[in-house]
Amino acid sequence: MRYLLYLGCVIPTKQYAYEMSLRAVFPKFGIELEDFNEGCCGFPLKGVNKKAWIYMGARILARAYERGLPILTPCNGCNVSLFETKRFLEEDPSLRAEMLSLLRSEGLYHFGDVEILHPVEVFHDVIGVEKIKSMVVKPLKGLRIASHPGCHLIRPTNVPRPDNNVNPQKIDNIVRALGAEVGDYPDKGGCCGATMLPFHPESAIKVGAEKIVVMMDYGFDAVTTSCPYCMEMLDAKQDAAKTITGNMDLSLPVFYLTQLVGLALGMDPKELGIHLNLSPVDLVLEKLGVL
Repeated sequence: MRYLLYLGCVIPTKQYAYEMSLRAVFPKFGIELEDFNEGCCGFPLKGVNKKAWIYMGARILARAYERGLPILTPCNGCNVSLFETKRFLEEDPSLRAEMLSLLRSEGLYHFGDVEILHPVEVFHDVIGVEKIKSMVVKPLKGLRIASHPGCHLIRPTNVPRPDNNVNPQKIDNIVRALGAEVGDYPDKGGCCGATMLPFHPESAIKVGAEKIVVMMDYGFDAVTTSCPYCMEMLDAKQDAAKTITGNMDLSLPVFYLTQLVGLALGMDPKELGIHLNLSPVDLVLEKLGVL
């Protein structure tokens, strides 16, 4: 299996651990990742200039069609942006013609029906939880892990999403296959607050803090996500959350799903970029005996 690895903007500039764990873990399952560095998906321009947004996404689809491989989009925002771009191009013939006209300057003439996948789908639907379970050499036993899917893994519902918007269970199924205990909690599918960060950072951090407190109250040892924006809010902003909320007890280890898979496969935490996580992940590593 081969995929075009489209990292987007946030992962290669801020969330290095995600890229490290992606590149380390997927080859263990026989998956080849080809670099696909095609600039921004246009998502930040969505509410500013629709045509600029669509053009940037259309260009990525056209370049992927040219390469003849599906796109792996680790970023939830990039994933939904490309799916929404596909929908607009399919539903609006005049917009499609305009975008193709613009792309001809680069020698791009087709969008095709490019397959777009998220790591959660590849783990759950392509590799399969039974295959993952069979490869576990260091089960995550004794850990109770919450999953945080993030908004764009499950919404909006007018385009295909990697998981169910009402009852997302794919991350839980994967974590369960790794040997950990999982469970639901209030507002599991709620927002981490990242979308508010540029214009109201304090409110954004409070949203993330509330989620962490709920997970702690429900007895989870850690939380896992597969979105770089969510990781930033839940992992990197914990110290800020303590200051803003005044809750000095706010403390929960946060991991990328790829990092947990790698740990269960017996991989070195540094190979998975876990030393770059800013939450108290050492608490989990000590329980697993890998420190």
